[in-house]
Amino acid sequence: MTYRGLLAGNPDFRRLWTGQVVSEVGDWLNNIAVTALAIQLAGPASVGLAISVYAVARHLPLFVFGPVAGVVVDRADRRRVMIAADLARAVLALGFLLAERHGSLALIYAAGGALFSVSAFFNAAKRASVPTLARGAEELLAANSLSASTTAATIAVGSALGGVFATSLGRDAVFLINAATFLASAEMIRRIRKSLTADWQLRDAEVETAAHAPDADSLAERDPRPATPAPQPGPPPSPLGRMLADFRGGLRYVGRDRFLSAVFVVAAGWGLGNGAARALYSIFGARLGEQAVAGWGEGARQLVERPTDFGISVLFVAMGAGGVLGAPIARRFAGGGVEGLGARMGRSLCLDGCGLLVFSLMPSLWGAALVLVAREMNFAVWWTAQQTALMRRTEGHFAGRVFASYETLTTLMMVGAMLASGVAADRLGIRPVAAAGGGMIVLSGLLWFILRRGRQKEVDSRQ
Repeated sequence: MTYRGLLAGNPDFRRLWTGQVVSEVGDWLNNIAVTALAIQLAGPASVGLAISVYAVARHLPLFVFGPVAGVVVDRADRRRVMIAADLARAVLALGFLLAERHGSLALIYAAGGALFSVSAFFNAAKRASVPTLARGAEELLAANSLSASTTAATIAVGSALGGVFATSLGRDAVFLINAATFLASAEMIRRIRKSLTADWQLRDAEVETAAHAPDADSLAERDPRPATPAPQPGPPPSPLGRMLADFRGGLRYVGRDRFLSAVFVVAAGWGLGNGAARALYSIFGARLGEQAVAGWGEGARQLVERPTDFGISVLFVAMGAGGVLGAPIARRFAGGGVEGLGARMGRSLCLDGCGLLVFSLMPSLWGAALVLVAREMNFAVWWTAQQTALMRRTEGHFAGRVFASYETLTTLMMVGAMLASGVAADRLGIRPVAAAGGGMIVLSGLLWFILRRGRQKEVDSRQ
């Protein structure tokens, strides 16, 4: 099924997708202005720490509130959850206006953390609604593929608009536009006609069974033996307890499979290296943007009043464009057996690290942007290969726990690397830290081949 056919034939999914497009474009548009403002307020001595803390404020809430959001989404009307989240985000997005008025980094961190905490509820409700809105397996596959492609495209479009609006209209206008996108998204969600309420059939069946079950007195009349007290269930686990239990269960399952264990080991190394990259992209863009604009003529310089915002925008546009261009290449390489995917995964991982190493050496904004496009195209191959290999290798009844453990591990590695790289960048410079991140990813790719060879020797010895 084509994307056009899906959107034309399923109006409710089209409304959900439109809401995603509008809000994600606003997110990335806003990200350019916020990171540029953070760089400006931090000053040269602590810009690395400021950007890394803001990056953590964006990522950590999705990790912390994800389990809680899952519980809420399964017990409430998902349309109302998304609308409430959008309305709350429209208000919280205005916090960046206050941060600029008061010149406060603390307000930037607070507004960013609060905004993405609420986003965890919207994202969970949106993902849970897609299977309800899709009609059949073919539509579900197309819907998931379109959602993933849309995310990459909105990075490019939103970042481009963020650079244009921040330099021409000012950052206040960008913050207001971002708040308005959440209101537009809420209106799109409100127009969805199909019910998105969680399926309560199981609970209703349990209630029905309990209503028709014989009471204790009638059972005692049939059976003269004294009744044995039924064991009392303990209190239900908290969302955090459930998440930790899933994490431990997933790790135990992974530990019994050498292929999965190898994937987790190299994914942890990738998380460390990529966390450094994500924390430093904005700083690279800001500095290279200032250098690029300074080399232009006087007339051209007057058109770009905020070279910092412009440079950050260029690099994030390149990142989104690489993701869009890499998606069809990744789909071509997604076939074959697990071993074939493993070989492609190792090569792509090494190339990903080399891309970050080359990026760290680029002296110009446009050269860095081209390298970033190529790196993100290759990253799409690595990501698709390792996710497909995980899905094919993991038994269905363990899939949720394995992927929850994977997301937990890589998120923790990235968050830790963001904080460490921000502090290190202020002391050592951004180029050595970015190069170290690339080296970490290359080592992870080489380690993957070593682990695969050890696994193959073990298989050969058993035959």
